[in-house]
Amino acid sequence: MLRWLFALVVAGIVSAFAFLLITGDYLNEGRVLFRLTEDHGMHQGDIFVLCGWAAALLSEIGLLVTTGKR
Repeated sequence: MLRWLFALVVAGIVSAFAFLLITGDYLNEGRVLFRLTEDHGMHQGDIFVLCGWAAALLSEIGLLVTTGKR
């Protein structure tokens, strides 16, 4: 049970950092792929952040599923 709590904490932290990267302004965000509102959109750099976020959560799920099996 404690393992799942730790996994939830890690997932929350990774998700918060991904949210901050997507909503913030940074140098290498790239061109706008499509606009969501008049002053917000999805940039090339956001795709990289989303792929990293998905890889981190899928890896965490893989660790939870395989840990403890004998």
